Amino acid sequence: MSFEFDSQTLKDIEIFKTVKNSKSIFDLFNFTRSLGGKNKLYDFLNSPLDNFDDIRQRVDAIAFFKNSKITVDIDKNSLDFIEHYLTLGNYPTQPPSRFAAIEKGFLNKLSPNNDYYIIERGVDYTLDLINSLYKLSLDLQEKGCPDLIEKNNEKISKLFSQDEYAAISEIKSLEKISAYKTAQYDYLFRYTHKAQINFLLDLMYEYDVFMSLSKAAEKYSLSFPEVSPEKNMIRIEGLFHPFLKDPVKNNIDFNPDKNLLFVSGPNMAGKSTFLKSLGIAVFLAHAGFPVPAKSMCFSLFSGLYTTINLSDSLNSGYSHFYSEVLRIKYIAERLKVNNLLVIFDELFRGTNVKDAYDGSLAVISAFSEVRNSCFAVSTHIIEITSQLVSISNIQFKYLEIIKQNGFPEYTYKLKDGISEDRLGTYILEQERLIEVIKEINN
Repeated sequence: MSFEFDSQTLKDIEIFKTVKNSKSIFDLFNFTRSLGGKNKLYDFLNSPLDNFDDIRQRVDAIAFFKNSKITVDIDKNSLDFIEHYLTLGNYPTQPPSRFAAIEKGFLNKLSPNNDYYIIERGVDYTLDLINSLYKLSLDLQEKGCPDLIEKNNEKISKLFSQDEYAAISEIKSLEKISAYKTAQYDYLFRYTHKAQINFLLDLMYEYDVFMSLSKAAEKYSLSFPEVSPEKNMIRIEGLFHPFLKDPVKNNIDFNPDKNLLFVSGPNMAGKSTFLKSLGIAVFLAHAGFPVPAKSMCFSLFSGLYTTINLSDSLNSGYSHFYSEVLRIKYIAERLKVNNLLVIFDELFRGTNVKDAYDGSLAVISAFSEVRNSCFAVSTHIIEITSQLVSISNIQFKYLEIIKQNGFPEYTYKLKDGISEDRLGTYILEQERLIEVIKEINN
């Protein structure tokens, strides 16, 4: 099993860049200094966790890097070179002979060979990587590490209990390594112990990601989520959208008794932004990342599905309304075997008012009967609330609008209750739309 989501969800909450020059959550977190670190950050974001201990351990590790101000020396060029070196062809499959190694070294001095240079530099950089991580592990052990870091320290300590690694820790200067020693280490790094070298390389990339995430948490005032053994619960204080410069923060509380959130409010009140913020926070929390909130406690979900910016399926010949129906049906099938967070923004916006009313009422009523998942739904058909208020597990919230001297002020604050605001006519009047049309023939 793994945490479920789909391309529509990734697009809705902008985890990765889908349009050139657009913002993405990935870019927001990407302070990595190596290509391998950048790739690992992508992998972490593309593979949220579904295990309580895995999430807790990653959260604790990132928080540890942030709070202890640990820095790891990341040299992008040397790490890239090691990657290239490890994939070089014609790797040795037998221990080198002293005579052959010395002869190769001598011949290279007479006539420099590119492959020999890659091996020589690759060995040097790999030795430096090994010693850097060994020294780092010793430093980390003195700081009282969380579980994930401690497991890595134990693996490194086990490596250095082997004679070949213990000898590496005694190397004082890479320049004094002989041609024979270079050949021995090449045999070690690219053949007998290649898996261990790949582990150390991957560990350096992981620490690059942890430093990147800790920097993002500091820069954007993100917090570290707490995963709870409770069921069907999301409690967030001070939720905000991380793309906004001065975001308004809101609180939200899902629990087994109130697992469906109905959000109302007029156009431009901030419903879509709020729902995106919720989706982003839950997605990041399952990745073990810091979240855009003052605090967050959540239970494990099997997945997240959102429908915020659903397009017409032109290739399939589907209308927007039919695409919405198919989307709801698909998610309903997933709900049969999973506990999910499901987010729908403006249900049935692609059809007439009567069908939108009937469809929204039917779907929300049906969702309310599913008690092992959580739902956040907004709709412009406020009239259906009179049919829903008697359902005990629905919580009604609205985005507040304050009218002063006839002008609306958008507060973007989430309040208890149901919005009665209608701003469509006001916006038409403000933009003088009718007057502009009438001026066409004048």
